[in-house]
Amino acid sequence: MKAFFLIAIPFIVSSCAYHQTTPASDKEVSAEQSNNLKVGGLYVFKNKNNTFYLTKILVLDDFAVHLRTYSDTFKEKPTDINSENLKILIGHAPLDINGFLLDKPELIKVEEVKESELEGYKIYLEAMEK
Repeated sequence: MKAFFLIAIPFIVSSCAYHQTTPASDKEVSAEQSNNLKVGGLYVFKNKNNTFYLTKILVLDDFAVHLRTYSDTFKEKPTDINSENLKILIGHAPLDINGFLLDKPELIKVEEVKESELEGYKIYLEAMEK
């Protein structure tokens, strides 16, 4: 599993290059925005090339959203989609809540988080305890 993380890191870093850049004046994130995040929420983001991609919040804690990111991209914003039909790019990635909100996620729907989706999160917790 450690090999997975070594392989996933370049994808995480390169995926950041596709996120929209936000002017400094728009970098304020309100507590209300943070409170509106939903565990199991399937969120859509817009890439610089005007395509859309999805992430799912697996776990929320005081500082981070723990995400599953999918490799599928869409020319039009999806309005109703099931994450079970998507290809997983990154099974688990913790991200600062403010960083997540800066890219202006839009909630599509809330799904159940299955135990199998939490495997990467559990490995992360074990690693953090060491």
